[in-house]
Amino acid sequence: MRIKEKRGEGGLRKKGILLCFMSFLLLGGCEKKENTPNPQEALQQEENQKPEVSLSENLWDFEFSIGEDVWKLPAELSKWEEKGWSIDEKQEETMLDGEAYIEGETLKNQEQEISVDFVNPEGEKKPLKQCYVGGILLKYEEKAPYYQLPSGITLGESTLVQVTDKFGTPTDEYEEKEDIYITYEYGKYKEAELVFHIEDEVLYQVRMKNYREPENEEEPISEEIPKEVKEYQAPEEYNGDFQEYVVKYDNSFYQIPAPVSQFVENGWKISKEGSDTYVKAGRHGYVTLEKNGQSLYAVVKNYGEATTNIQNTFVTNLSGDFDVTKVSIGVGDEIVLGMPAEEMKQRLEGSVYQKEEDEKGENYFIYSDESKKNFIRIFVDKDLQLVRELEVSNSPETLDEGEENEDEKTNPSDALLNEEKITEE
Repeated sequence: MRIKEKRGEGGLRKKGILLCFMSFLLLGGCEKKENTPNPQEALQQEENQKPEVSLSENLWDFEFSIGEDVWKLPAELSKWEEKGWSIDEKQEETMLDGEAYIEGETLKNQEQEISVDFVNPEGEKKPLKQCYVGGILLKYEEKAPYYQLPSGITLGESTLVQVTDKFGTPTDEYEEKEDIYITYEYGKYKEAELVFHIEDEVLYQVRMKNYREPENEEEPISEEIPKEVKEYQAPEEYNGDFQEYVVKYDNSFYQIPAPVSQFVENGWKISKEGSDTYVKAGRHGYVTLEKNGQSLYAVVKNYGEATTNIQNTFVTNLSGDFDVTKVSIGVGDEIVLGMPAEEMKQRLEGSVYQKEEDEKGENYFIYSDESKKNFIRIFVDKDLQLVRELEVSNSPETLDEGEENEDEKTNPSDALLNEEKITEE
């Protein structure tokens, strides 16, 4: 507030009294200044309390800080325990299957609580205490510690404009009630959702998840192209037999599983930030392929006998639709995206399938066997009466025998391949 001085009459006498009075104020003010900081000084002191941390410039590195502690997803639960965080006692005996996750759990540190997701990206079942924190929900509160993201983005301070300037155009953005939601996706099970108040567009909440297996710089990676990749032969036309998993994708033919290198030869590029660098022998991983502004988020498997780079793995799941992956796709007896429903049904005659209806349309599943692990899915839009989406998923245990892994419990399109999603009862 600015106080305006009112001038009066009385010449030097009034001026002298004013100077004496001002001297008194100045002296008293100096004493008061030592005890009670002005608002600007208080603000400066508050800013000085903000921890100086070193974080990545890239959101896709999934680094963040809680106070002075810097974290990166996924992080071993044991690392959190070293900093005083703990899980509920009832969860200490919980076992988590390989390549599975559990969401909405709680980590506690004295009076502070945060919501987290646990993930076991490895192949064997493990106790929860030996798993990783793969996801986290941070929400700005006045009494909470500073939550910071890459590029200096801070909850409770940074605006929507500042976030998009740092991280680029989001994958998705929408408004709901009093909030603005933006999402950055970096392939399967690797994304960040940031939420802003619609009134001032200030960031107040972030949910980050990276369920992928952390990479080990010391992991030996074979430079040799696996024989399975060398022996692969791409089909030249539709087979007509759905069980052969021949698919025409973006005007090129593949037989799924198909090497990532085959997609690269046909003009697709591997996105570094959305792809695993390598995959261990017999294990699954993830790749993001890009072409002409379109992105394909695919599950892959290493059918070789040694750890290999992502280019030498096999794509086991892909799709095309009207909304997200807008890529031309065709399967079986040349059933293609956008085909009228009646024509599609004619081409399905003689094939064994299961139909499931929902409020948006009908799904036609063509399974390889009773396990229902490997399939082709055709979705027909209820209103348009057109084939709106096609999905191909085939992940046999070996390429030679075409047998399926008996340990797998769900198909790779559902989750972390062998996902067993657990929720609290």
